[in-house]
Amino acid sequence: MLHGMADQLKHAASDLDLRVREYVPVGEMIPGMAYLVRRLLENTSNESWLRSGFLDKADPSALLAVPARKPGAEEKLDLAMSSSERHSLSRAEPGVGDGRAFVNEALRDFSRVQVRDTFAGAVHGAQVPEVASDTTPEAADAMVERALSAFNGRWKDGTRHKGWRDIEVERRARVLVNAAAAMRARRDELSGIIIKENGKCWVDADADVAEAIDFCEFYAREAVHLFRRERIGRFIGELDEQFYQPRGVAVVISPWNFPLAIAVGMTGAALVTGNTVILKPAEQTAGIAKVAWEILSACIVQEVSMAEGANVLQFCPAPGETTGAALVRDPRVSLLAFTGSKAVGLDIIKAAGVTGEEQTQVKKVVCEMGGKNAIIIDTSADLDEAVLGVRHSTFGFQGQKCSACSRCIVVDPDGPDGEATTLFIKRLVESTRSLVVGDPTRSGTDVGPIIDKAAADMIRGMIETARAEGCREELAMDAPAADASTGTMPTEYVGPHIFSRVEPHHTIARQEIFGPVLAVMHAKSFEEAVAIANDHPYKLTGGVFSRKPAHLERAKREFRVGNLYLNRGCTGALVARQPFGGFGMSGVGSKAGGKDYLLQFVEPRAICENTMRRGFAPEL
Repeated sequence: MLHGMADQLKHAASDLDLRVREYVPVGEMIPGMAYLVRRLLENTSNESWLRSGFLDKADPSALLAVPARKPGAEEKLDLAMSSSERHSLSRAEPGVGDGRAFVNEALRDFSRVQVRDTFAGAVHGAQVPEVASDTTPEAADAMVERALSAFNGRWKDGTRHKGWRDIEVERRARVLVNAAAAMRARRDELSGIIIKENGKCWVDADADVAEAIDFCEFYAREAVHLFRRERIGRFIGELDEQFYQPRGVAVVISPWNFPLAIAVGMTGAALVTGNTVILKPAEQTAGIAKVAWEILSACIVQEVSMAEGANVLQFCPAPGETTGAALVRDPRVSLLAFTGSKAVGLDIIKAAGVTGEEQTQVKKVVCEMGGKNAIIIDTSADLDEAVLGVRHSTFGFQGQKCSACSRCIVVDPDGPDGEATTLFIKRLVESTRSLVVGDPTRSGTDVGPIIDKAAADMIRGMIETARAEGCREELAMDAPAADASTGTMPTEYVGPHIFSRVEPHHTIARQEIFGPVLAVMHAKSFEEAVAIANDHPYKLTGGVFSRKPAHLERAKREFRVGNLYLNRGCTGALVARQPFGGFGMSGVGSKAGGKDYLLQFVEPRAICENTMRRGFAPEL
């Protein structure tokens, strides 16, 4: 009999002078937990193998059949992902997409052999475009002029071509819907490019593409509603209306960690609201950004012709320090959309506030920066859920997400060496040991490479600092050596690290690491845990694992972050379902994927018309 189960039966069998052999599985924690669950189901389920065989006298051939799904078996759709009407994540706009409300793109099910094989083939065949990030400030200056012309419209050969601002919103929305369809058709290929360019593992790369599709579908529907004139009140002799107009030329500066989703999200939002766009991607991932530009540009020209669509969206691979800085400071630019580091974000905000005499408007800045996100584990938490939630939030995509968990605050009245803290750390460490660090092109890899050597060296420096400051190193997983033979893929690896006995003043508790390093902290009470979590300038994401309703309600009131997750990990926000964005030093602007995100890309106008006639003028 299995150790730890059916103890009363063991005693009864022993009392009957029967020989009792007790066994225990040995090995890694995750397979061991799966084995335990299987034994539990066999002993307790009404459909268990033992019950069916001994009590129900089921056919042994049926019991011994391979349990895998047979090829061609009908798939059951997840109703939570397929019913747009039930969720009402957006309005259903006739003529936009399928005419139904928005629903999130389902993620790939990699438990299915066919899905894995198809995806592996696409990854193997994916080619990362070669892009030289060498656009000069002078070339960027010409881009701005062309973008301004495309925004306002122009005369050519005696014919006036509409500016992008004057193209009907329904047509602009179709551009995004068609782009979503194009990305859907090339979904696995796009994932393969992301994997080979920035080192994401399968699940994260697929989610990146799905999010890009979601942004297009959602913003297309929201824009059509946004651009309808809204009548205000019903007053005799007066017509009051409010509506929105585009801002002008938008510069989109996208990051390397979500190289498709965020680039498409910010660019799509600017385009569908009538702005012309210059896309300057991160230098590390200019290849996938170029593919996104090609897809969107093709859809623009398909919808409005080459004459009207030329220069609506321009691609500007360039160094941020020179060309990027010039674009940010160009007086003809109306809007700046940025996702990246705090240092660069604050520089953009500062530069946008400097105006010259030739500038005709104040620049609008949409800026999403960093996070130092905390997950609280209280004494009532389900540790099975908490361990997996913290592990996934910390080490998914090597911790290179602004939403990643960087601090874990364990509530334990008995101190940092108390039973609750010790048990949680032990289980988290053993669970993390089961992660596979290595080549992200392989299906079984959980932790891939760091984006570049500079980032990897910074992470290693933070690890050394934590050791020097007296933090207890609970886990330091080995990582593969740098491999320069991987082509376009990053080559530097840092294995998962977990430190305990971290105090609020320690460096790894204060600085954003952007890597697979977790600081486990201690709090004597839930109130203290919330105070520690809030004691940081970043206010992006956070999480709480608790089975106490009072603690969950208190977290909703007092855990002040942009996105708070209860009894789940703090990463993986879905478009429309969990609009994403923070405040404090985590950025300015509304939430990406939310209903008010597009408002940042437009200017409101109001018109009041006196409708009472003043005489009769038939000649007018």
